[in-house]
Amino acid sequence: MLGTKSEDWPSMHQSQEMQALRDYVTAADGYRYANQASTTLRLDVTHSNLIQKYHDIVFDSTMTVGRVKEKLYFHGGTPAADQELYLRRGGGDTLFLWDDRKTLGECGVKNGMEIHIKDTNPHSISAHGGLEDVSQVVKYEMADEEYDRLENSVRAIKRREEEKAEAERAARRAAGEVIEEEPGETVEEVSARIPLDSRCEVAPGGRRGAVAFVGLVKGAKGVWIGVALDEPQGNNDGAKAGERYFSCKGDRYGCFARPENVEVGDFPELDPFASDEEF
Repeated sequence: MLGTKSEDWPSMHQSQEMQALRDYVTAADGYRYANQASTTLRLDVTHSNLIQKYHDIVFDSTMTVGRVKEKLYFHGGTPAADQELYLRRGGGDTLFLWDDRKTLGECGVKNGMEIHIKDTNPHSISAHGGLEDVSQVVKYEMADEEYDRLENSVRAIKRREEEKAEAERAARRAAGEVIEEEPGETVEEVSARIPLDSRCEVAPGGRRGAVAFVGLVKGAKGVWIGVALDEPQGNNDGAKAGERYFSCKGDRYGCFARPENVEVGDFPELDPFASDEEF
């Protein structure tokens, strides 16, 4: 029987299951390049400005270095004229591919080696995360009122479904059927828990502000909390569908949230220049 200590367990080489897994993963390593044309090369490609690494890009040994640069333009976004190519042959051995007229075969390129692209243009589109950092992408934002006017949005579809369901309930009531309404907190009950002017934190995002409205919002079910935010992290200015419910500092300083997403407490305004370090 095996003990409970790590040393009592078999090593990878002693475990038949782990050995079988290793054999499965490495099964094709011995003939990885066996079923390809004699002039075909499969190389890894890296880029000086990119985190991404391209694995097993297919080349031909008859391709010139200049032709290789043209192909790599479509992988790294660097024009051929701005590329310097380095062949990494393993073991720290690196060769500068300086002659655009030479072929890969003449440079001694073999399967499994790596071509490293050095982008020499300081203003390259790939520099400083230009091709990988999505935070630099300008995102389209639509005003809440404009989104409300769309006919095929998710909000419009849900609104039509709710209107249809309410019409069906009204017809059933008119026919004398008793319909049980879904239980929910009243405005008074929510106001008792979340008083106006209380400091609060809104989820998601830990957004802080003060409670500026507690009540019903036109076109939405249940009780809503209107929060005047400390920072522009909301999606309105206290108005909804042309109707104003509360005032705040300006656009994006207001938000509406469900009571369960609002926590009242000692939430002072965050100092953006504060530091966790103490001197």
